[in-house]
Amino acid sequence: MVYPVPNSGFSRTYVLVAEDELAVVDPGSVGAAEDTKRFIEKELRREMRDLTAIMATHFHIDHIGGIGTLLSCSGPEARVFFHERVRDYLEKKRPISSMKNWYLGLRPAAWKSVRYLRKATHLMFDGPAGIPLPGFKNLSSLPYDRERIVFFGGKRERRYPLGFGGWEVIETPGHTEDSVSFFREATRELVCGDLIINMEKNGRGRLNRFYSSRDEIMASLDFLLRTVQVKTVYPGHGEPVRSESNALLGVETFEK
Repeated sequence: MVYPVPNSGFSRTYVLVAEDELAVVDPGSVGAAEDTKRFIEKELRREMRDLTAIMATHFHIDHIGGIGTLLSCSGPEARVFFHERVRDYLEKKRPISSMKNWYLGLRPAAWKSVRYLRKATHLMFDGPAGIPLPGFKNLSSLPYDRERIVFFGGKRERRYPLGFGGWEVIETPGHTEDSVSFFREATRELVCGDLIINMEKNGRGRLNRFYSSRDEIMASLDFLLRTVQVKTVYPGHGEPVRSESNALLGVETFEK
């Protein structure tokens, strides 16, 4: 089951519940990490030692900027999960993806995301890594030990088990080259990061116009449409998209 953390800043943070374990996806700021801890303890009535995995859909600061804060208040068994390509960023073998459509793609979504800001720490990050701007793209210092990071992927597979509660990884590049989605077949839930955003109340969602590759992000949506039936889409920005048939079918693409 997926629980959106309410009003967690610019990006949406999600808690995944699987029996005696918890995972968190995209704690994007210090404030989001604080909100997530409070949500786990007060709303879910669970302990932070139950949190075993902190996962990122992609390596942008507004999706990873609270991981260190959340990890610091978790148990010693908790691990951070990144796609294999992030290893190259951390080892400075390549910079993070260059982005396109800053004005037409990023600005409208960022403006509408302001409504989710509730406190100053939603604008604070626990490190400089993940800023996709010239001069910042090689910044990759993280406030936690590399021994706590688990890398997945890198085996030329598009879809594979995550090893947590029946969840799978589906590689969905396009927004960035390391972008992934998390999918659970049993409940037909998809946590898709910035592949799809939904800034309208009761909206159907749209393919993100802020991307590193237009062709790749379109191909990623097409792959999902051909391979999974999704009841609920949990986007990186905005509100969930729901449908009893397939929530992906109504997603607005660039041609419309």
